[in-house]
Amino acid sequence: MIGDDKFFVVIIVMSIIFAGLGFYLFTIDRKLSKIEKKQKELTEKNNAE
Repeated sequence: MIGDDKFFVVIIVMSIIFAGLGFYLFTIDRKLSKIEKKQKELTEKNNAE
């Protein structure tokens, strides 16, 4: 019984950690995409001039 409880706690903690990492990577990807888009627009604008 006690061993089963520890197992579930470990699973829950691991799930929280992986969910946090996934969310963090998702937000970094969105920010990076915005920066890349802005850089591309500036490059195209400078090439047009």
